[in-house]
Amino acid sequence: VKYQPQLAQLVKAPPEGADWIHELKYDGYRIGARITGSGVTLISRNGHDWTAAFPEIAHAVRRLRTRDALLDGEVCVLLPEGRTSFQALQNASHGHHRAALVYFVFDLLRLDGRDLLTDAIEERKRALKRLVGARDSGRIRYADHIAGDGRSAFAEACRLGLEGIVSKRLGQPYQPGKRVGWLKTKCVQRQEFVIGGFTDPEGSRQGIGALLVGYYERDRLVFAGKVGTGFTVRGARDLRSTLDRLEIEASPFTPPPPGWLGRHAHWVKPTLVAEVVFAEWTSDGLVRHPSFQGLRADKRAESVVRERAAPPASGRKKKTSTRRRASSAAERSTVAGITITHPDRVMYERPRLTKLDIARYYEQMASWMLPHVQGRPLTLVRCGQGLGGPCIFMKHSKLWAPPALRRVKIQEKTKIGDYLIADTVEALVSLAQMDILEIHTWNTRIDRVEHPDRLVIDLDPGEQITWPDVVAAAVEVRTLLETLDLASYVKTTGGRGLHVVVPLARRQEWRACLEFARAFADALARHDPSRYTTDFGKKGRARQILVDYLRNNRTNTSIAAFSTRARAGAPVSVPLAWSELGPSLDPASFTAESVPARFARRPDPWTGYWNTRQSLSSRALKARQQLDV
Repeated sequence: VKYQPQLAQLVKAPPEGADWIHELKYDGYRIGARITGSGVTLISRNGHDWTAAFPEIAHAVRRLRTRDALLDGEVCVLLPEGRTSFQALQNASHGHHRAALVYFVFDLLRLDGRDLLTDAIEERKRALKRLVGARDSGRIRYADHIAGDGRSAFAEACRLGLEGIVSKRLGQPYQPGKRVGWLKTKCVQRQEFVIGGFTDPEGSRQGIGALLVGYYERDRLVFAGKVGTGFTVRGARDLRSTLDRLEIEASPFTPPPPGWLGRHAHWVKPTLVAEVVFAEWTSDGLVRHPSFQGLRADKRAESVVRERAAPPASGRKKKTSTRRRASSAAERSTVAGITITHPDRVMYERPRLTKLDIARYYEQMASWMLPHVQGRPLTLVRCGQGLGGPCIFMKHSKLWAPPALRRVKIQEKTKIGDYLIADTVEALVSLAQMDILEIHTWNTRIDRVEHPDRLVIDLDPGEQITWPDVVAAAVEVRTLLETLDLASYVKTTGGRGLHVVVPLARRQEWRACLEFARAFADALARHDPSRYTTDFGKKGRARQILVDYLRNNRTNTSIAAFSTRARAGAPVSVPLAWSELGPSLDPASFTAESVPARFARRPDPWTGYWNTRQSLSSRALKARQQLDV
């Protein structure tokens, strides 16, 4: 029997009735496993030999008690919470997650010299279960099912954050190609698209800005929008290298994308296929809030068409309408592949921003924000009922957190601290899903946690200090740092203060950095005691600016660039160019509502920050004496 997989047709709601069974929809590569006397061959959905890609799976299949069989299933990476992830599967090619590779088998097409294609699905699955066992561990796992009650099966899959379900009609033979006997219902919109172009990165982003994707309509590649989120830093660089080799002069889309994109994009030969999740199709045929999941090496570009959901297979009209609304709501509440529960919860009253709005803010700003937070331990402020309810400060993160967030343990003075790290757009959106309104970061990254890579001089104004006074203070701090041969950068805090940030090569340990920051702050306060203080008590400093050097103590944090603040007005901490910092600038104008548009076409205000290589020299470490001169 040649492996020619049966495919499922997309529907808007799952079929009802006792003559249907429902399986989870797995997020991986569709693979057939052919067992013969000479060994095992893993075959992709388009007929290619993929044995070398998954030797662990081939070895496990070889141990089954048969010398003649053809299995059908999905090779996936199984995450600890029981969900499969295509992005994690992509990373397996770089050596990650190999231990979590699992082959979920859901059909058996041949066994011990007998073809089973004409047998009913329930008979094939019984034979499959006898062959592999009802195991829930190991490399090979039987894909179990639920009989009837498709609506409940689908609702549970969506609640668990899974992709959806596949429904199969009982009594049906195995029929290669797309047949109505197999139906798929998705909790989120997800499909393959052909890459036809890309834009250059802006600001601190590397590799690519966005992918331009489309689908085939007969012989015409139709533009479906741009995908600008979902990339890791390494993935974006690797993808750019691949795309550069495919670059062509003319647009492969018919017609080309309009406006700025059509004039400035790079065009590529349309041979690569990308997996994309998105919220919905817009009325003008573009994908809304798309997120890149990875490249699909198992699909030909010419086979990619727009998937259109057919009406439900059965069910009364009223129930169908209810399910359609529920499915549509689930799609609208998914951001970067993360399902946002309670999406209508009001997090800020003015401007009125919901939990879903905050999640979309972080998705939009991910390419700007990730370089500032990747690899850094986080301390968080959670407001479970929005700004109108109580907020809690979360230094340690022992509570449940979405799987996109990385959990690390760090030795503290008397105990082990449990911290979260956000490395991806999915992780940032997951923080919004947790009702987080403030993201604070350490001055170091987890790979060398004892060696800070920056200093933060926090200028905290007293009640009677004006904004022009704070600006003048930041400029003075910059000037004094320059006398020590240290370049610095400035950002707002989401309040009335400013942070002056000094990037560092990771050579000194915490103690040296803290001693320098304390000496610098003390010298500044002695230089002009009427303006500056290092006294952390509130009393008596209404007309002074506190120079907070403790941001540089181990385990202490500062607000992350582009993080929202748990304050009225939905303010955001934003990096600024020194040239734009002035008395007329209004720090309150930077909000979760206004910042995305501001940075959409703006170059990185911290140009040079990421390439600055400087250390605390012996001269700089004597800051007290230098600044007294």
